Amino acid sequence: MITISRRTFGKGLLGLGAAGLASPALAQGRTTVELFGLATNGWDPVIDGFQRDNPNVTVRWTRFGTDEMKQALRVGAGSGRMPDVWFNWGGSLASPYNQAGLSLDLTPRLGALGLSETLLPTALELASDRGKVYGVPNRIVPMSIIYRNELMERAGVTSPPRTFVELEAACDRLRAARITPFSLGGKFSWMTMRFTDFFMEHFAGPEEHDRILAMESSWDSEPVVRAFTKLREWVTKGNFNQGFLNIDPATNMQLVYQGRAAMVFEVPNIEITRLARENIDPRTYTPIIAPSDHAKKRVSGFQQQLQVSSRAAPEVQAAALAYATYVVKPDLAAQHMQSIGGPSAVRGVMPGENFPLQRQWANWLQSEVSLYLPGDQALPQEIVAAYFEAQDSVVLGTLSPRDAAKQVQQAITSFKSRRN
Repeated sequence: MITISRRTFGKGLLGLGAAGLASPALAQGRTTVELFGLATNGWDPVIDGFQRDNPNVTVRWTRFGTDEMKQALRVGAGSGRMPDVWFNWGGSLASPYNQAGLSLDLTPRLGALGLSETLLPTALELASDRGKVYGVPNRIVPMSIIYRNELMERAGVTSPPRTFVELEAACDRLRAARITPFSLGGKFSWMTMRFTDFFMEHFAGPEEHDRILAMESSWDSEPVVRAFTKLREWVTKGNFNQGFLNIDPATNMQLVYQGRAAMVFEVPNIEITRLARENIDPRTYTPIIAPSDHAKKRVSGFQQQLQVSSRAAPEVQAAALAYATYVVKPDLAAQHMQSIGGPSAVRGVMPGENFPLQRQWANWLQSEVSLYLPGDQALPQEIVAAYFEAQDSVVLGTLSPRDAAKQVQQAITSFKSRRN
């Protein structure tokens, strides 16, 4: 059995070679597939290619923002009106739909569809829930620090920070140059969480951090208190933009474009979803491995998948599954990655030279960097809510770091007692 919140993923992430995929048999009549996805998913060219190859199938894509997507799935599950295929993350964000029997269990079909041979083992592990696979992963998404070269140079930061001390020194230099170190969209709390997770990895170390996320070690502990303390310290020092709790994460790059902030804690495919849209050369930005100062280098990360409704009509379900597997066809995956982003979940597929941020991350994941699930996927969603409330209260200064750690642990104790 695979326990997602405990597992470290990485090293050797990109395998070599891939078998072809077997497409599900499609009905002869006209079929419409309802797809729910993020507005930034970049499905347009993929849908065009799929419909060209399957002229009897129409894929109707409804687009959402990140938090609107989560809400749409919750509403669909509650009303019994789920889409035929939907974008999702993993861990506790996908588990409710898996355990409720809403998403199709693909485990018995992995071999017949060729997914076992085509997809990276890490991608399948990240998509697993209690030993079963309920979706077709198409991307592996590391989250780490990306900075604008010109602004770091203006502040006198001449080389990428490789230790936590060097990162804080870079922040000091940036503030001295009147440049905000990090642009952060803290509305909805999950972008702030990237920093809190990073601080926990730094203070707890990989093994203890895993135990904390698995709720095996107490949150009322020194590593968690120190992480919350560091978060508050960075707020009071001015390492983040003022009022960031009210800023939508979708707009967090604006201060960087304007030259007012130097860094973001982001995913590498911003070179497709953000930089390309602004006609910005991605080579003017540099990614770094968030420096947690441990021999085992890890960053927060997850997979992105398409899940198929278990309750769709047979002909619609077959078409939905055909679309989900079309995205990761080995002969098309590199082409699809140019619109949906990378690194790809398909073996042997590397980002091109024109995608330097994603290519660098693909290389790091292949050689030296592992992933841990972010808190909002590793933890049950009830505990995520408690985590976010405590975290944001620390940011606002209305809760001390120690009381914040106690508050999350109290929520965990209550959660466990109701499950026993």
